[in-house]
Amino acid sequence: MTEEKKKLQEELGALQVFMTPVEDEPEAAHGLATRAELVEKIRFLGQDVLDGVKFGFDNVVDQLKVLNPTVELNTEGLSMLKR
Repeated sequence: MTEEKKKLQEELGALQVFMTPVEDEPEAAHGLATRAELVEKIRFLGQDVLDGVKFGFDNVVDQLKVLNPTVELNTEGLSMLKR
């Protein structure tokens, strides 16, 4: 029994060291304990970035339309930022 307890304590210690945050770890990664949580966080942040890029792109297009009302802007086929 003591041998098993010692082995479990060693495994627990190794896991705690493994889960210790590194010095330059981003705030968004704090509290994540599993790979699934990490993947979900990455997806969430990726979608957030994409939404920001789409907003910025649409904003620039709208500004160009205001400054150039007689010009027909064609943004069709521009990768993920299709209008």
